[in-house]
Amino acid sequence: MKFNRIIFFLLTFFTASLFYSQNLDIARGSFFYPSVLQFKEYKHEFSVALAKLPEEQIESTSSWIYAPLFTYHAKYGLPENFHLTGEVSTNIITYYFKPGVQWNYDFGKVSLGLNANFAFWFGQLHQFGFDSKVNAWDASARASLGIKFEKFTVTFLFDADFITSLKQKAGDIITTSKKNFLNALNFSVFIEQPVWKDNFMTLGVRFNHSKIYWPAWAVFPSWDRFFFVPEVFVGFVL
Repeated sequence: MKFNRIIFFLLTFFTASLFYSQNLDIARGSFFYPSVLQFKEYKHEFSVALAKLPEEQIESTSSWIYAPLFTYHAKYGLPENFHLTGEVSTNIITYYFKPGVQWNYDFGKVSLGLNANFAFWFGQLHQFGFDSKVNAWDASARASLGIKFEKFTVTFLFDADFITSLKQKAGDIITTSKKNFLNALNFSVFIEQPVWKDNFMTLGVRFNHSKIYWPAWAVFPSWDRFFFVPEVFVGFVL
């Protein structure tokens, strides 16, 4: 199935939601919308993302490579509009852990969020001709702008990611060792709405402008240049 067919299917499924409680608080039911959680309130979501890698990294320029990325997202309400945030992601060969702090402010129909995060990720690949390992530390910042409509929310996310330490090995040989560089500038759009009773679904796209797209680190070179990696994202608030 082609990438655009997947997007069409998800859009059709998303807009086909007909049965849900009319008394729901759309903003509070959404996950990425920067609403203010109550103290000790816990919210979490499970998501799957599919990416298209750059043509330089694949054998055929007409081929689409799908790299399913499974992520568990969570946030916890603190006083004064602050929240603890966290996510754990994996595509089997790589594992990513990202705790952080978020501050949100609600202006009514519009909400603003500011995040500071750090992350540790590592992976290894010993198949398909590879004998590689990687580990890295990241620091990132995010600004989010959410708009609330009657039946859904739209959230725009702007991310800047800095790698503070990166080490990659081929066998026992260190092939890459870098520190303190801007790795990515990303822009995302998420639409969230209830799809059945009080169950919410997230559909989004993320446009990664990255030197190293970490889920596919094994096929990314050490060139000092940015690559464009689009993703389609589907999540369910738990």
